[in-house]
Amino acid sequence: MKHFKVKASRYAERYEITRENFERVTGCKEPFEQIKDTGRASQYAICPSCLNPIQIIGLVQEIKSKPYGRHSGKNINGFPAWNERKYEYCPYADRNKRRQPNEDELLREITDSVIELYNLLREQFDRVVYVISKELGIRCSTMFWRKVLNQFLVNEVYFYPWLTESNLPYIFALKGMQHQNILGQKFLIGTQLYNAIEAHNNVSFEVDEKNPEYARLKNAGTYLNLQVRFYGHRQKAVEGEELSESMFFCVDDMDSDEEIYRTRLTFNETYFPNLIKDSKNENRQLWLLDIAKDMMKGIEN
Repeated sequence: MKHFKVKASRYAERYEITRENFERVTGCKEPFEQIKDTGRASQYAICPSCLNPIQIIGLVQEIKSKPYGRHSGKNINGFPAWNERKYEYCPYADRNKRRQPNEDELLREITDSVIELYNLLREQFDRVVYVISKELGIRCSTMFWRKVLNQFLVNEVYFYPWLTESNLPYIFALKGMQHQNILGQKFLIGTQLYNAIEAHNNVSFEVDEKNPEYARLKNAGTYLNLQVRFYGHRQKAVEGEELSESMFFCVDDMDSDEEIYRTRLTFNETYFPNLIKDSKNENRQLWLLDIAKDMMKGIEN
């Protein structure tokens, strides 16, 4: 892995693994740097995905690749106890132990991590919507996002074991937007998605007067049932590199059973956490935050 944390929390910041960052963030204090019986110093931190302890390789002793994090596989003094179950769902786990994402699998156990992710969605709902809206080139109504959030909550997707603060906007779309009708929503003009929908039968677009770069999807006099579909959530991790995650996004005409658009969405593991960290609070979309506040009641373990 390419990043580390110093706290076992979904809210904790991720740092790129470099000697400078490690020294700046930890000060090389225990438990992050420990002297073994051999007299050699070892560096430790927290995995940004499964929140287990990791050893950082290559900070002191030069290696052929860039420094990287490797799971300890055991308890390390001063860190949370090793959790084998969380490790199995970590994209950085050993290939023989790592589970591949299964979109139907939920671990219905209310843990601190689950609560943190649930609260993060509620507190950052406008930014979650921003990320997926920007990715797809869409602007959707209050009613649309209420339906999406309700579907996410009803299906208890916060128990999805591959959900992290990094992929939250995409898993929110994967499970919450699944099979939602997009009639009446606005699309960024000129994108591949817009062009594919515009070329389909019985479709028309009406330019939004307030935001002329967007147009609202309408039917052309006949019933129109276009739905979005997501599938194929995958993770790929290479030692010393960023995690790559992806899924497919499609638009289907449910009447003709025709797929009219498909693309693979690839999401970066640092984009959403950095957006939260760097964004100013005065730029919040309060109408979206009101939706989350109204619909998301607290959960406790």
